Amino acid sequence: NATAAVRFGVRALVTASKFVMPNGVPCRIRVGAHTGEVASGIVGTTMPRYCLFGDTVNTASRMESTSEPGRIQVSEQTYELLSDWTQYSWEQRSSVKIKGKGRMKTYLMNKENSRSGSSFSSSSGSAVPLL
Repeated sequence: NATAAVRFGVRALVTASKFVMPNGVPCRIRVGAHTGEVASGIVGTTMPRYCLFGDTVNTASRMESTSEPGRIQVSEQTYELLSDWTQYSWEQRSSVKIKGKGRMKTYLMNKENSRSGSSFSSSSGSAVPLL
């Protein structure tokens, strides 16, 4: 579900912003999402883990790696699923070159969401140092 993934991403951005890196800089992560089919399975025998595979997973990873720190970037396919969801506002990026995919139309969630009145920064004002 695209909305659940984006809600999770927003919470991850807010949580990360509550921490300060050892160099004194606030922690800012990038979040990316893409929509499509995946294959899944359990990998390993000594320490089994559940894994997802496929082009959708790779594209979501590229959405994260080409995003901006402190932002959520989604593919056009994911944006289309979210476009009627008015809790957050989006801005279209110029075409982004994605390794293995070429140029893609992507969207960034606005940092200060005018529709929801929320922001990705910590509301408490107190940051927790990362050790």
